[in-house]
Amino acid sequence: MKLPPLNALRVFVVAAEHLSFTRAAAALSLTQGAISRHVQTLEEYYGATLFTRQARGLALTAEGEALLKPAREAFQLLNEASEALRLRQSDLRVRMPPTPAMRWVLPNLADFQARHPEYTLHLLTQLIHNKPFNRAEYDLAVVGLSSPEAAPDLRLECICREKLIPVCSPSLLAGKHPLHTPQDLQHHTLLHPWRDQNTWKRWLKLAGVAGVNPESGVTFDALEYALHAAVAGMGVTLAQASMVTQDLDSGRLVIPFDTVLETEWAYYLVYPHELAELPKVRAFRDWLVHTVAHSEEASWLARQGY
Repeated sequence: MKLPPLNALRVFVVAAEHLSFTRAAAALSLTQGAISRHVQTLEEYYGATLFTRQARGLALTAEGEALLKPAREAFQLLNEASEALRLRQSDLRVRMPPTPAMRWVLPNLADFQARHPEYTLHLLTQLIHNKPFNRAEYDLAVVGLSSPEAAPDLRLECICREKLIPVCSPSLLAGKHPLHTPQDLQHHTLLHPWRDQNTWKRWLKLAGVAGVNPESGVTFDALEYALHAAVAGMGVTLAQASMVTQDLDSGRLVIPFDTVLETEWAYYLVYPHELAELPKVRAFRDWLVHTVAHSEEASWLARQGY
Protein backbone atom coordinates (compact mmCIF):
# COMPACT_ATOMS: atom_id res chain seq x y z
CA MET A 1 0.00 0.00 0.00
CA LYS A 2 1.44 3.31 -1.11
CA LEU A 3 0.70 6.24 1.17
CA PRO A 4 0.57 9.87 0.09
CA PRO A 5 3.42 12.14 1.27
CA LEU A 6 2.44 12.61 4.91
CA ASN A 7 4.15 15.97 5.43
CA ALA A 8 2.29 17.36 2.45
CA LEU A 9 -0.97 15.83 3.69
CA ARG A 10 -0.50 17.45 7.12
CA VAL A 11 0.16 20.84 5.46
CA PHE A 12 -2.98 20.36 3.38
CA VAL A 13 -5.12 19.72 6.48
CA VAL A 14 -3.85 22.88 8.21
CA ALA A 15 -4.23 24.98 5.08
CA ALA A 16 -7.76 23.64 4.57
CA GLU A 17 -8.70 24.44 8.17
CA HIS A 18 -7.44 28.04 7.80
CA LEU A 19 -8.33 28.45 4.10
CA SER A 20 -5.17 30.52 3.91
CA PHE A 21 -1.58 29.64 3.00
CA THR A 22 -0.39 32.61 5.06
CA ARG A 23 -2.12 31.53 8.26
CA ALA A 24 -1.12 27.89 7.67
CA ALA A 25 2.51 28.99 7.33
CA ALA A 26 2.29 30.83 10.67
CA ALA A 27 0.68 27.82 12.36
CA LEU A 28 3.34 25.41 11.11
CA SER A 29 6.32 27.79 11.34
CA LEU A 30 6.95 27.47 7.62
CA THR A 31 7.18 29.98 4.80
CA GLN A 32 4.20 30.61 2.54
CA GLY A 33 6.28 29.28 -0.34
CA ALA A 34 6.87 25.99 1.53
CA ILE A 35 3.14 25.63 2.12
CA SER A 36 2.48 26.17 -1.57
CA ARG A 37 5.08 23.58 -2.58
CA HIS A 38 3.64 20.95 -0.20
CA VAL A 39 0.15 21.48 -1.58
CA GLN A 40 1.47 21.28 -5.14
CA THR A 41 3.22 17.99 -4.30
CA LEU A 42 -0.03 16.55 -2.97
CA GLU A 43 -1.99 17.76 -6.01
CA GLU A 44 0.53 16.09 -8.29
CA TYR A 45 0.24 12.87 -6.27
CA TYR A 46 -3.54 12.79 -6.65
CA GLY A 47 -3.65 14.40 -10.08
CA ALA A 48 -6.33 16.79 -8.85
CA THR A 49 -6.63 20.41 -7.78
CA LEU A 50 -7.38 20.75 -4.05
CA PHE A 51 -7.79 24.52 -3.68
CA THR A 52 -9.16 27.34 -5.79
CA ARG A 53 -8.31 30.98 -5.24
CA GLN A 54 -11.15 33.41 -4.56
CA ALA A 55 -11.32 37.12 -3.84
CA ARG A 56 -11.37 36.54 -0.05
CA GLY A 57 -8.86 33.70 0.06
CA LEU A 58 -8.98 29.99 -0.69
CA ALA A 59 -11.79 27.52 -1.19
CA LEU A 60 -11.68 23.75 -1.30
CA THR A 61 -12.52 21.99 -4.50
CA ALA A 62 -14.80 18.94 -4.45
CA GLU A 63 -11.66 16.77 -4.35
CA GLY A 64 -10.26 18.81 -1.47
CA GLU A 65 -13.53 18.48 0.47
CA ALA A 66 -13.48 14.71 -0.07
CA LEU A 67 -9.89 14.45 1.23
CA LEU A 68 -10.15 16.77 4.24
CA LYS A 69 -12.35 14.75 6.62
CA PRO A 70 -10.56 11.36 6.38
CA ALA A 71 -7.15 13.07 6.44
CA ARG A 72 -8.07 15.08 9.57
CA GLU A 73 -9.48 11.96 11.29
CA ALA A 74 -6.37 9.95 10.41
CA PHE A 75 -4.07 12.54 11.97
CA GLN A 76 -6.33 12.75 15.02
CA LEU A 77 -6.15 8.98 15.49
CA LEU A 78 -2.38 9.04 15.06
CA ASN A 79 -2.07 11.85 17.59
CA GLU A 80 -4.22 9.99 20.13
CA ALA A 81 -2.22 6.79 19.66
CA SER A 82 1.07 8.67 20.04
CA GLU A 83 -0.13 10.40 23.20
CA ALA A 84 -1.33 7.10 24.67
CA LEU A 85 2.06 5.52 23.94
CA ARG A 86 3.89 8.48 25.46
CA LEU A 87 1.78 8.27 28.62
CA ARG A 88 2.35 4.51 28.79
CA GLN A 89 6.10 5.08 28.82
CA SER A 90 5.78 7.57 31.68
CA ASP A 91 3.32 5.45 33.69
CA LEU A 92 5.00 3.06 36.11
CA ARG A 93 2.66 0.34 37.37
CA VAL A 94 3.79 -1.71 40.37
CA ARG A 95 1.93 -4.46 42.22
CA MET A 96 2.90 -5.44 45.76
CA PRO A 97 1.39 -6.61 49.05
CA PRO A 98 -0.07 -3.88 51.30
CA THR A 99 2.62 -3.98 54.00
CA PRO A 100 5.66 -3.44 51.72
CA ALA A 101 3.68 -0.73 49.96
CA MET A 102 2.96 1.05 53.23
CA ARG A 103 6.34 0.41 54.83
CA TRP A 104 8.80 0.79 51.93
CA VAL A 105 7.13 2.85 49.23
CA LEU A 106 4.66 5.31 50.75
CA PRO A 107 6.99 6.80 53.41
CA ASN A 108 9.64 7.34 50.71
CA LEU A 109 7.38 8.23 47.78
CA ALA A 110 8.40 11.90 47.83
CA ASP A 111 12.02 10.83 47.38
CA PHE A 112 11.16 8.73 44.33
CA GLN A 113 9.14 11.56 42.79
CA ALA A 114 11.96 14.02 43.41
CA ARG A 115 14.46 11.70 41.75
CA HIS A 116 12.16 10.72 38.86
CA PRO A 117 9.55 13.42 38.19
CA GLU A 118 9.17 12.06 34.65
CA TYR A 119 7.29 8.97 35.91
CA THR A 120 3.82 8.61 37.40
CA LEU A 121 3.71 5.72 39.88
CA HIS A 122 0.57 3.59 40.01
CA LEU A 123 0.60 1.30 43.06
CA LEU A 124 -1.64 -1.79 43.05
CA THR A 125 -1.85 -3.69 46.34
CA GLN A 126 -2.86 -7.35 46.60
CA LEU A 127 -2.65 -9.78 49.48
CA ILE A 128 -2.58 -12.88 47.26
CA HIS A 129 0.96 -13.86 46.22
CA ASN A 130 0.26 -16.76 43.87
CA LYS A 131 -1.43 -14.93 41.02
CA PRO A 132 0.42 -15.15 37.68
CA PHE A 133 2.24 -12.07 36.45
CA ASN A 134 -0.15 -9.91 34.41
CA ARG A 135 1.69 -7.75 31.87
CA ALA A 136 -1.53 -5.95 30.94
CA GLU A 137 -1.99 -4.61 34.49
CA TYR A 138 1.50 -3.79 35.77
CA ASP A 139 5.16 -3.53 34.82
CA LEU A 140 6.73 -4.91 37.99
CA ALA A 141 5.60 -6.85 41.04
CA VAL A 142 6.97 -7.35 44.53
CA VAL A 143 6.11 -10.79 45.91
CA GLY A 144 6.98 -12.68 49.05
CA LEU A 145 8.08 -16.27 48.44
CA SER A 146 9.65 -19.06 50.45
CA SER A 147 10.63 -21.21 47.47
CA PRO A 148 10.58 -19.23 44.22
CA GLU A 149 10.07 -21.14 41.00
CA ALA A 150 11.96 -19.99 37.94
CA ALA A 151 9.87 -18.70 35.04
CA PRO A 152 11.53 -18.56 31.60
CA ASP A 153 10.00 -15.21 30.71
CA LEU A 154 10.34 -13.50 34.10
CA ARG A 155 13.24 -12.13 36.09
CA LEU A 156 13.12 -12.76 39.85
CA GLU A 157 15.47 -10.62 41.90
CA CYS A 158 15.74 -11.04 45.66
CA ILE A 159 15.61 -7.63 47.31
CA CYS A 160 15.14 -8.57 50.97
CA ARG A 161 15.57 -11.73 53.03
CA GLU A 162 13.16 -12.11 55.93
CA LYS A 163 14.78 -11.16 59.24
CA LEU A 164 12.23 -11.15 62.04
CA ILE A 165 12.66 -9.20 65.25
CA PRO A 166 10.24 -8.80 68.18
CA VAL A 167 8.74 -5.33 68.58
CA CYS A 168 6.27 -3.85 71.03
CA SER A 169 5.05 -0.62 72.55
CA PRO A 170 7.53 0.93 75.02
CA SER A 171 4.73 0.76 77.60
CA LEU A 172 5.27 -3.01 77.84
CA LEU A 173 8.82 -2.56 79.08
CA ALA A 174 7.47 -1.42 82.42
CA GLY A 175 4.34 -2.13 84.43
CA LYS A 176 3.10 -5.19 86.26
CA HIS A 177 4.99 -7.65 84.02
CA PRO A 178 7.93 -5.79 82.48
CA LEU A 179 9.72 -7.35 79.53
CA HIS A 180 13.26 -7.94 80.78
CA THR A 181 13.97 -11.35 79.24
CA PRO A 182 12.30 -13.43 76.50
CA GLN A 183 10.85 -15.63 79.23
CA ASP A 184 8.68 -12.69 80.28
CA LEU A 185 6.66 -13.17 77.08
CA GLN A 186 4.59 -15.70 79.04
CA HIS A 187 2.80 -12.71 80.58
CA HIS A 188 2.05 -10.98 77.28
CA THR A 189 -0.03 -11.58 74.17
CA LEU A 190 1.77 -12.91 71.14
CA LEU A 191 0.66 -11.16 67.96
CA HIS A 192 0.91 -13.35 64.86
CA PRO A 193 1.34 -11.28 61.66
CA TRP A 194 0.43 -14.14 59.29
CA ARG A 195 -1.95 -17.06 59.43
CA ASP A 196 -0.68 -20.64 59.27
CA GLN A 197 2.94 -19.74 60.04
CA ASN A 198 5.11 -21.01 62.89
CA THR A 199 7.44 -18.04 63.21
CA TRP A 200 6.80 -17.48 66.93
CA LYS A 201 7.53 -21.16 67.60
CA ARG A 202 10.81 -20.90 65.70
CA TRP A 203 11.77 -17.59 67.36
CA LEU A 204 11.08 -18.91 70.89
CA LYS A 205 13.18 -21.99 70.18
CA LEU A 206 16.01 -19.84 68.82
CA ALA A 207 15.85 -17.63 71.93
CA GLY A 208 15.88 -20.67 74.22
CA VAL A 209 12.47 -19.94 75.75
CA ALA A 210 10.36 -22.64 77.37
CA GLY A 211 6.93 -22.40 78.93
CA VAL A 212 5.48 -19.95 76.40
CA ASN A 213 2.72 -21.29 74.17
CA PRO A 214 3.66 -20.26 70.60
CA GLU A 215 0.10 -20.90 69.39
CA SER A 216 -1.51 -18.46 71.83
CA GLY A 217 -2.39 -14.86 71.11
CA VAL A 218 -4.03 -13.06 68.20
CA THR A 219 -3.56 -13.86 64.51
CA PHE A 220 -3.79 -11.34 61.65
CA ASP A 221 -3.87 -11.47 57.84
CA ALA A 222 -0.95 -9.10 57.37
CA LEU A 223 1.97 -7.62 59.25
CA GLU A 224 0.47 -4.13 59.01
CA TYR A 225 -2.42 -5.08 61.29
CA ALA A 226 -0.14 -6.75 63.82
CA LEU A 227 2.04 -3.64 63.93
CA HIS A 228 -0.96 -1.42 64.64
CA ALA A 229 -1.93 -3.75 67.48
CA ALA A 230 1.62 -3.65 68.84
CA VAL A 231 1.71 0.16 68.75
CA ALA A 232 -1.56 0.14 70.73
CA GLY A 233 0.12 -1.95 73.44
CA MET A 234 -1.90 -5.11 72.76
CA GLY A 235 1.11 -7.40 72.71
CA VAL A 236 4.40 -8.31 71.04
CA THR A 237 4.73 -9.11 67.34
CA LEU A 238 7.48 -10.38 65.12
CA ALA A 239 8.21 -8.01 62.26
CA GLN A 240 10.37 -7.79 59.18
CA ALA A 241 13.26 -5.59 60.35
CA SER A 242 13.29 -3.38 57.25
CA MET A 243 9.61 -2.51 57.70
CA VAL A 244 9.67 -1.00 61.18
CA THR A 245 12.34 1.67 60.76
CA GLN A 246 9.99 4.62 61.13
CA ASP A 247 8.22 3.11 64.13
CA LEU A 248 11.56 2.56 65.85
CA ASP A 249 12.82 6.04 64.98
CA SER A 250 9.66 7.67 66.33
CA GLY A 251 9.61 5.57 69.49
CA ARG A 252 6.20 4.07 68.74
CA LEU A 253 7.84 0.65 68.88
CA VAL A 254 10.91 -0.73 70.60
CA ILE A 255 12.91 -3.95 70.28
CA PRO A 256 12.75 -5.74 73.65
CA PHE A 257 15.16 -8.56 72.69
CA ASP A 258 17.88 -8.72 70.05
CA THR A 259 17.33 -12.28 68.82
CA VAL A 260 16.82 -12.25 65.03
CA LEU A 261 15.07 -15.08 63.21
CA GLU A 262 16.21 -15.43 59.62
CA THR A 263 13.81 -17.54 57.58
CA GLU A 264 13.70 -18.99 54.07
CA TRP A 265 11.13 -16.34 53.13
CA ALA A 266 12.20 -13.40 50.96
CA TYR A 267 10.76 -10.58 48.91
CA TYR A 268 11.43 -10.64 45.19
CA LEU A 269 11.12 -8.05 42.47
CA VAL A 270 9.52 -9.69 39.44
CA TYR A 271 9.35 -8.31 35.91
CA PRO A 272 9.49 -9.62 32.32
CA HIS A 273 12.93 -9.98 30.74
CA GLU A 274 11.91 -7.76 27.84
CA LEU A 275 11.18 -4.87 30.23
CA ALA A 276 14.46 -5.13 32.13
CA GLU A 277 16.19 -2.35 30.23
CA LEU A 278 13.28 0.08 30.17
CA PRO A 279 14.40 3.28 31.94
CA LYS A 280 11.31 3.35 34.17
CA VAL A 281 11.84 -0.26 35.28
CA ARG A 282 15.53 0.30 35.99
CA ALA A 283 14.72 3.50 37.88
CA PHE A 284 12.20 1.84 40.21
CA ARG A 285 14.33 -1.26 40.68
CA ASP A 286 17.42 0.74 41.68
CA TRP A 287 15.42 3.04 43.95
CA LEU A 288 13.60 0.21 45.75
CA VAL A 289 16.77 -1.82 46.31
CA HIS A 290 18.47 1.27 47.78
CA THR A 291 15.44 2.10 49.95
CA VAL A 292 15.13 -1.40 51.39
CA ALA A 293 18.87 -1.65 52.07
CA HIS A 294 18.77 1.71 53.86
CA SER A 295 15.81 0.56 55.97
CA GLU A 296 17.61 -2.64 56.94
CA GLU A 297 20.69 -0.68 57.96
CA ALA A 298 18.58 1.72 60.04
CA SER A 299 16.85 -1.15 61.86
CA TRP A 300 20.24 -2.76 62.57
CA LEU A 301 21.47 0.48 64.13
CA ALA A 302 18.29 0.61 66.22
CA ARG A 303 18.98 -2.91 67.49
CA GLN A 304 22.46 -1.79 68.52
CA GLY A 305 20.98 1.13 70.45
CA TYR A 306 22.24 3.92 68.16
